Amino acid sequence: MARTLCNHCNFVLNTCICSAITNINNKVTVIILQHPSEEKIAKNTAKLLNLCLTDCQIIKGENNDDFSILKTLPVSSTVLLYPNEHAVNLDDNTEQPSVKSITHLIVVDGTWKKAYKILQLTTLLNKFKTVSFKQLPKNRYAIRKAPRADSLSTLEAVAHSLFLIEQLNPAPLYNALNELIQKQTQHMPEHVKARYLD
Repeated sequence: MARTLCNHCNFVLNTCICSAITNINNKVTVIILQHPSEEKIAKNTAKLLNLCLTDCQIIKGENNDDFSILKTLPVSSTVLLYPNEHAVNLDDNTEQPSVKSITHLIVVDGTWKKAYKILQLTTLLNKFKTVSFKQLPKNRYAIRKAPRADSLSTLEAVAHSLFLIEQLNPAPLYNALNELIQKQTQHMPEHVKARYLD
């Protein structure tokens, strides 16, 4: 039997997070390229960004055909958030002038393996500069297992990026994330919950 979803946040009713959603006017357009397998994952945080940010778009797919929107973005002021060897660090003070000129932030939403696959299949991404962080913020999102030490949820990565690019206060986004964690762990036995929330 299908479970009833909240009409606004689209989470199952007993994990509804509407009370923690705040509308945030971001100046930088956020474009999330989401691997199709992420859509059904209850703990996926891209959905939270879409609920909170006024200028955010989720596009599902894996390749150039799915992500044809990339052809329309301004090359000089659009960046891809991905930690490769060419990435400019958003938290590097010497890069401040170029960071201030960013108008569009592309984020890949998926496991590291699936994100890498999207990058391989979506050659349109090659024309954009990549950005990353020299110093990672504290990972607040322990309810999904990550194989790499430099793993952040999509929400955390975008929140930190917008803070560095446009000084956007990340607190409302982290509040929404905390609510998601609380709702997703509320029915776990205490010993299991402790493993996630320590």
